[in-house]
Amino acid sequence: MTPAVPEILPIFRFCKSERWFPISVEESLPLFNLEYSAGKMRSNGIALSDRGRLNFPRDMKQPDLPPVVYHRVVTGGGLAWHQYWLWYLYNPWGIGGVGKHEGDWEFVQIGRTPGERARPILMTCSQHHTGGKREFWSVELKDERPLVYVALGSHANYFGTGLQSGGIDLCDGEGLELADYELRNFGEWASWPGRWGNSDGEGKSPESPGCQTLRWKQPHIYHSNSK
Repeated sequence: MTPAVPEILPIFRFCKSERWFPISVEESLPLFNLEYSAGKMRSNGIALSDRGRLNFPRDMKQPDLPPVVYHRVVTGGGLAWHQYWLWYLYNPWGIGGVGKHEGDWEFVQIGRTPGERARPILMTCSQHHTGGKREFWSVELKDERPLVYVALGSHANYFGTGLQSGGIDLCDGEGLELADYELRNFGEWASWPGRWGNSDGEGKSPESPGCQTLRWKQPHIYHSNSK
């Protein structure tokens, strides 16, 4: 029997002023009378439409739940891409009042050679509508694990500290260091065709991970299109 290739789990470093952190879908949604069952997303027991939106209260706060990261592997461009998705209830980041939104899905991925001697080659981080990329050999490591710096409020992921994306994102890395978290598989809700929040306009709530076409189905193209 071929031994399983060990995961190379990212370590996430947050800003000291960050107030929102990744948690589970399964435990967080019921706090707001939301659930996914029998192929439908439901609010107070009533099924939402396929293009429906989750609606969170204006006064919600970060729940006291343990950290969870969702993991999957998808092939593309000759590599096995290990994806690590994070679910946040709120994105408080904005410019001129634009950008804040309920719900936030972010992720990082590591492209590894296939086979029992798999080794990491490439890494991509989600950043707003685009992404950042590096060869794995140039990524900062701690205990052989890649460090990811999470931007204040927006939860965009970067490879270093400082002002990022032309100065719109701050990564100081002086807050929570998230190294220990539960790794989970996605549920059927991953491809629910609605929106994970009730925010619209320029700062609209995100689609389900499974509906984010390039990121979900063509990780190598997403990497190639990243900066």
